Amino acid sequence: MAANPHRQHMTVAEYLALDQSNPDAKYEYIDGIAYNVRDPQALAGGTLAHARITLNLAICIDRLLADSSCQVFTSDVRVQLSATRYVYPDLTISCEPADWQADTIYDPRVIIEVLSPSTEAYDRGKKFAFYQLVTSLQEYVLISTQQQAIEVFTREGSTWHYQLYRVGESAQLHSLAISLTLADVYSRVPTDEEQP
Repeated sequence: MAANPHRQHMTVAEYLALDQSNPDAKYEYIDGIAYNVRDPQALAGGTLAHARITLNLAICIDRLLADSSCQVFTSDVRVQLSATRYVYPDLTISCEPADWQADTIYDPRVIIEVLSPSTEAYDRGKKFAFYQLVTSLQEYVLISTQQQAIEVFTREGSTWHYQLYRVGESAQLHSLAISLTLADVYSRVPTDEEQP
């Protein structure tokens, strides 16, 4: 997360008013400070690979969940992690119908972040620590843009189990009873494995 020299502390109500009144911006809110994730110096992914992988994921997951009680949401939907933390993950899956009636997801089951060089350390570190405190969250998924690799962290009680999936494999999302083939996730995305 990039430092913002113009940042100031604000209340949750002030943050929500700021976020809702600025349709061309998108703000995450962490412990009293709002960060514009569409600011090129802040958190945005911004590469063609990032955009294509996110699109592929949304299409695949939406198709796989067509007959379930769960829905996938893109990064245009805000997720409340706690009373003082709101974020915009790349993809969020919720199986709580109450979440589908508001502008904020309160009970995410799966959160997916597509890694970017500017956000990878944050997504793996502090942001994952925030996500682990959300009791409804069952799986956290990290998708590489540099190589075909999907990392899945699955909650089992108070422990998180790690699984890495590579080229030719299918990533298992046990909490949703679905699997994502890496070929589908990386369709039309050049990665380091394909470079001469």
